[in-house]
Amino acid sequence: MLFRNFFIVLPFLLVLFQCALSELITLSILGTSAIAAGWYKWTTIKDNTYCRYVECCNDQHVPFDINKLKSSLSLRMFGQPLVDELVNIMHAHKEAVQDENKRNKKALVISLHGWPGVGKNYAATMIAEALYAKGMHSKYVKLFMGKKDFDCSALQQKKEDLVATLNRIVKKCPRSLIIFDEIHDMCPSVLDTIKPMLDHHHAVDGIDYRDSIFIFISNIGGQEIATKLLDLYEQGVKRNDVEFHDFEPIIRRTAYFQGGFEKAAAIANHLIDHYVPFLPLEQQHVEMCALAEFRSHAVYHPTEEMMAEALSVITYGPNEDQPIFANNGCKRFTRHIPYIIQKHKQKIEL
Repeated sequence: MLFRNFFIVLPFLLVLFQCALSELITLSILGTSAIAAGWYKWTTIKDNTYCRYVECCNDQHVPFDINKLKSSLSLRMFGQPLVDELVNIMHAHKEAVQDENKRNKKALVISLHGWPGVGKNYAATMIAEALYAKGMHSKYVKLFMGKKDFDCSALQQKKEDLVATLNRIVKKCPRSLIIFDEIHDMCPSVLDTIKPMLDHHHAVDGIDYRDSIFIFISNIGGQEIATKLLDLYEQGVKRNDVEFHDFEPIIRRTAYFQGGFEKAAAIANHLIDHYVPFLPLEQQHVEMCALAEFRSHAVYHPTEEMMAEALSVITYGPNEDQPIFANNGCKRFTRHIPYIIQKHKQKIEL
């Protein structure tokens, strides 16, 4: 199979080599305008040959499909009114990537905060799926995990490896997506290593980071977000009317003294462009999550008994006197609902 695929691709590779050689000769002879024309020709040929079989940093493989992101958030994200703003954030970034007159002046940096199970990782995955044809499997998407990748052992070597990895990825594709998950478990000072990549620089180590995207994910600020939301409720503010500015100062203050964000230059120097609060979920949102999970397993009409069993694992807080928010959001449904389906398999009405 490998040999057969090789011989299928070989003619295209030969064409690419001939074109590349031709372009080198052309570039050595012609002036600036001819160089631009030659490069455009080479890019077009590459897109229609090599890039049909191999992931490339072009519109085919990095489509930045904002409509797909909007649809995904609308259909698969529950109880998070501010998360819809990710569509506008990504749309503005895309316009600046494609329009030289709106050139990005720095990398886009987004920080997602909230309790476990409220959709932070889900949202990051939706962004990757919309921006890259291969989603999280794209070689232009890199995921780092807090404690696994950045505990405090051999820290200097890990920092050097981090810089080398980012430079390699973004050099291949300036429109790369870098995700740091579980920052609450990350060793402090790691984020300071990437501060130059987040700042207003034309190039770092000769590499332009201004069209790249960084997403930070953490549980930090979850309790403060819940407390603030209760305060807003008491003031008569409805859930769908909350704004970023209601939560950003609280998140910034809390994050600056915790986990991987502790005294981070990214916060102190205002390099994080958007702090996105994920609100704690209420019972109606948890029920929507459960139904969506059932549907993902082709169970479109779970019985009342099945729903009750699914929801039985949810506890509410922040305390017994205020059982308003689901303490773990929808996190437990991923494993619990498949078990319920199997248990009730003979009774399911599909």
